[in-house]
Amino acid sequence: MGAVLSDGALLPFFKKEDILTQEGAFSDFSFFVGKEPFWLLSPPYNPKIFFNINPNPATLLGEASSLWELLPKSSVKAVTPCICVCISLNRYRSVLQQDVRFLQNICQLLSSRLNSGINLANSLTEPVETRLAKFILLHEEKGVFTHQLTTCAAVLNVSYRHLLRTITNFRENRILEKQKSKYVIRDRSALEVLAENLSHS
Repeated sequence: MGAVLSDGALLPFFKKEDILTQEGAFSDFSFFVGKEPFWLLSPPYNPKIFFNINPNPATLLGEASSLWELLPKSSVKAVTPCICVCISLNRYRSVLQQDVRFLQNICQLLSSRLNSGINLANSLTEPVETRLAKFILLHEEKGVFTHQLTTCAAVLNVSYRHLLRTITNFRENRILEKQKSKYVIRDRSALEVLAENLSHS
């Protein structure tokens, strides 16, 4: 549910796990997302998550496929409840395609995401401990890590069992402490050493 704005814009509310854009299906909207994180998913026949997006406020999502009427090769879902501004492409596609400033912003976004994808691919050669330490430091909030471990395992490209063993090792070394469904960082310096040094060993 959400509000309907003027001039063909919507302000929908998306729940956790809601799909914003679907692999293989045209989108009628461009999404301007809030601060909440989204995950870019691989196609349904291979449901592993291979890339993530943590947009800044008002970041555009789905620009390449939606704007140019291309079938997307992946789906995007919200991992937290959020609100987006959705602009009707049926009404504004031709205007946006001729807006130089808008297209410049798109180029910057695509370049940033391409670099992020390359960095992720390179990181897959690092030890799991390094990848997990980096992931925790990137996504913790006020010293607390709350991401679902199944999602974390998919992003890090490791088995769920291997991830659990690594987290258990962090807990035994008093780097993390489990409290219900969250993990509290008890030794940030040790976590930073793991994130920085193991990748060079």
